[in-house]
Amino acid sequence: MKKLITYSFIVFVLTVLFTSCRKDIDVKLPEYKQKLIVEASIETNGFPIVLLSWSVPFFGDFDFSQPGNAFVKGAFITVSDGTITDTLKELDPNSGYIYVGTKITGQVGKLYYLTVTVNGKTYTADTFINPPIALDSLFFKGEQDSLGFMWARLTEPAGLGNNYRWFATRLNKDDLYAAPFSSVFDDKFVDGKSFEFGYERGPQPNEIQEYNDDPERGFYKRGDTVVVKFCTIRRKEYLFWNSYYLNKSSNGNPFSSPSNIMSTFESQDVVGGFFGYSPSFDTLVIPK
Repeated sequence: MKKLITYSFIVFVLTVLFTSCRKDIDVKLPEYKQKLIVEASIETNGFPIVLLSWSVPFFGDFDFSQPGNAFVKGAFITVSDGTITDTLKELDPNSGYIYVGTKITGQVGKLYYLTVTVNGKTYTADTFINPPIALDSLFFKGEQDSLGFMWARLTEPAGLGNNYRWFATRLNKDDLYAAPFSSVFDDKFVDGKSFEFGYERGPQPNEIQEYNDDPERGFYKRGDTVVVKFCTIRRKEYLFWNSYYLNKSSNGNPFSSPSNIMSTFESQDVVGGFFGYSPSFDTLVIPK
């Protein structure tokens, strides 16, 4: 009888605790404010390229099967090196989105200024092209059957505070250089050291769904010829990409800390950056 009373008491206490902890919470979401999204870059011996779009609300009626609805048409964009000013042209005026330069090409040791004017508002940013730093070597590490990842060895120069970004492409398979997830790192823990590191294969920017459906996604394969574009970047461009990846990795995780993307623009109405890339290239033919 005593055990029955004790058990009944425990059930009563647990019931009170759980019912008393229930509370309806009415969360009021902040009002959505549309922002301009800018991804601008210039690399050694290349023309400036700017991608423009509008942000879209997470809760809304935007048709994600029609991404062109978010593209920005008719923007006025210039890039200057302090002497020459290059007015960028829309690659396809009917769709907008991609703007390219025709006068200025990137040079190591130069500072570049970007100006973007959309709907009467002007946004500015700058970037600098650092000297390139080459990888010591590339090699392939098999993981399963004929699949594996690309690895590299780097002797990191001491005392420079360098920051890096990794791109790669497969000859005769890919159209563009693709950056894998978390493609940036700095020299905080590797300053002046020789070390090895590896990356998975990143998705082609225009084939995200095809990449997600690929049973070999993330892997390279024996027989592939891979070209790695290893770039030095400035600190603030590194901070943008690092915060972007942190934000993306925490998306949908209720236990993660919130992370704001650190735009290289000062305005609150724009998210993105202007990136100066100084690449070195290495090619590896993966034996079958």
